[in-house]
Amino acid sequence: MKRCSIIIHSTNGNCFTMGSFLKEELEKRNVDVRFYRVEDPDLHILANESETVNNCYEDITALPIATPEKLVKSDMIILGCPTVFGNVTAEMKSFIDSTIGMCDDKALADKFFACFTACRNSLCEGTRTLDTLIYWSQNMGMLHIPFGIHNEIPHCNQPVQGIVHCEGKDGLISPAPQIGLELAAYADDLASYIQE
Repeated sequence: MKRCSIIIHSTNGNCFTMGSFLKEELEKRNVDVRFYRVEDPDLHILANESETVNNCYEDITALPIATPEKLVKSDMIILGCPTVFGNVTAEMKSFIDSTIGMCDDKALADKFFACFTACRNSLCEGTRTLDTLIYWSQNMGMLHIPFGIHNEIPHCNQPVQGIVHCEGKDGLISPAPQIGLELAAYADDLASYIQE
């Protein structure tokens, strides 16, 4: 069975929720999915300051921490993180920076790649984060699978690069059923590349 690794950074739980749903959808399509988080040494501080973060803290920290070595065993890699000031979080940036040696030896070349984000303001803001993640994957020689155009989903307003969830100024808007439809459609596309 082909392996997919979903690696997230999540603080208020939105990227965790999206990653969990995507994992379930891919598993329904006979994909071996491993779910990881990037290291965030300050998450416990946020959990003490925010009830929203505290509510998902244990679920997030129960995930194993991703390492560059885990990527090598994957046939597909999916990254998801919040958008901060129009880009990836420092924690996700630190993780992708830790893979720099893999760029030289092409350890991730020809693996499939997908991405998602949660942002405060607009799809345009979130699209910048997706672009950063895609740029990393291209430098690694990976093959990005875009979300594409899905006219069969009513009111679908996603960028072609991946999935963006707009969570509001304080990050309190949880992913709605519409995001579930879009993630399920994305799972269909992604699974078709690695199903046996």
